[in-house]
Amino acid sequence: MKRMHRKHALIIGGTGMLQNVSHWLVAQNYFLSVINRNTRNFEAMKASSPAPDQLYSIRVDYHNYRALEAGVKKAFSIHGAPELIISWIHSSAPYALPTIIRERANDSLPWKLFHVQGSSSYFVKERLTVPENCTYRRVYLGFIVENEQSRWLTHDEISEGVMKAIRTDASETIVGTLQPWNKRP
Repeated sequence: MKRMHRKHALIIGGTGMLQNVSHWLVAQNYFLSVINRNTRNFEAMKASSPAPDQLYSIRVDYHNYRALEAGVKKAFSIHGAPELIISWIHSSAPYALPTIIRERANDSLPWKLFHVQGSSSYFVKERLTVPENCTYRRVYLGFIVENEQSRWLTHDEISEGVMKAIRTDASETIVGTLQPWNKRP
């Protein structure tokens, strides 16, 4: 696989709750491949981007593993293998991330994976196999407790937490809190 001179990142969830992460990565001079199911959402995100020409759409439902593999393979052949992958994939698609990792493993250059997961994943850590050249990071999405009430994180809070995780490069990051567990919404 060819490696481009520009930095390349792949994001799953980048037109939804991680949209601010997409914009931030573009501002950090990344060329961004965005896995998305909805052309309208991608075009809206692109229209609000500071550099829309640095965004590439991989329009696919990640539940369709063959289409996902083909879309990722095409993006990597055009733009090079990404050095950064940010993944927010619902548990209903357990083979989506391994499919992406398998395709990324075709390039031996080092890369990082930030795996964004729901709060319950913190207590039952899945066993994800990554290649030796991958630095694996977990980002857990918790909740907020305010005035004895709890609520889920907003998209802005989630994006800020993921950007912080990327900047600090910690092996695990909790956005919000996971305690007390019985207070979650």
